[in-house]
Amino acid sequence: MTARRVLLRGGAGLGGTVLLAGAMWLHSVRPEVRATELDPIRTGGTVGEKVETRDFTVRVDGVDAARSLEPDLALSGRPPVGTDGVYLVVRLSAMAAREPLQLRTAELETPGGYTFRVDPRPSDASVKQPMYQPMIWASTKFVFELPKERVEGAHLVVGTGGLLPQLSSAADIDLGLDEEKAARLVGGAAERYKVRDP
Repeated sequence: MTARRVLLRGGAGLGGTVLLAGAMWLHSVRPEVRATELDPIRTGGTVGEKVETRDFTVRVDGVDAARSLEPDLALSGRPPVGTDGVYLVVRLSAMAAREPLQLRTAELETPGGYTFRVDPRPSDASVKQPMYQPMIWASTKFVFELPKERVEGAHLVVGTGGLLPQLSSAADIDLGLDEEKAARLVGGAAERYKVRDP
């Protein structure tokens, strides 16, 4: 075996080892995508205020609390939909900016990083969301189920959703529930709340 052949094989072995080590290092250093980079652009607001995003305008008209929800058909004999926590019912009005749309995402965010989705257990007390038209206000309700101790500091994040969330619109509305207001709301939570009532 000539010296040239030995050097060639040794170099190939060394090069292969370096490439393998590099591939293993790249595999261990996975790129992490932060959720905030994929979140939609949020426009902030408070209860009673018109919050204008690029795609829609929304206004939270009020917040109610319930211990149980009345089924859609009261004559059906079905029992109310109860909870160990509390239902927070957010009443709002919205309209589209340029073209008809639906508010496909709605979450309740509370201090400590907790997020609660709308209609956590779909039932006949759920609300079907309307198609919002330009220049025409339409009303709806979003129902969230959460522990009583998570009501304080809650805010609603509602948006259009879609395949590219970072390009969609969202409104982030502070519900104004400080410690005193949250306690008063939870303490006065209604039994058999009629979600479908205007």
